[in-house]
Amino acid sequence: MNAARKVAPISHEEAVAQLAAAQAAQAIAKAIAAYREAGYGSLVTEPLRDALANVNFSLRQVKS
Repeated sequence: MNAARKVAPISHEEAVAQLAAAQAAQAIAKAIAAYREAGYGSLVTEPLRDALANVNFSLRQVKS
């Protein structure tokens, strides 16, 4: 039997922070796609990919 896990409600501030981080991830992904489409290579997109990975990691850490 699996025990039910209690999940505490998050604060308003945390919800705002999570939303902002999710929006940042979307914006970074959009920038990567636009730079690729414009013909830019990894010198431009690699730092953005790193930033996206960091934002996504932070979001996963908060939710775990």
